[in-house]
Amino acid sequence: MRQLMSRNVTNARHAPIPHAPSETLKPISSHWPFAQWGMNIVGPLPAAAAQKKFLLVATNYFRKWVEVKAYASIKDKDVTKFVWKNIICRFGIPQTIIADNGP
Repeated sequence: MRQLMSRNVTNARHAPIPHAPSETLKPISSHWPFAQWGMNIVGPLPAAAAQKKFLLVATNYFRKWVEVKAYASIKDKDVTKFVWKNIICRFGIPQTIIADNGP
């Protein structure tokens, strides 16, 4: 086992470094607190209490405030209810909600 671990560490140290072409960063800013939010779904994760495997995460771009809720499965009505209860009712109607629709 030690030999295997030592060989992997050595390979990792001397492995070629991948060089991705650099891109210009594009900052996302907001003009006032809680006007712009980013939303993502994280998961599936290992099942927790009540078989909850997904996180719905909303991040405010101005204050970096985060709202998170765990779900067993996520449906469109869950997202709608989350936005209503955790964003609109608490902070007002946002100007923009950004979702990347990623996998």
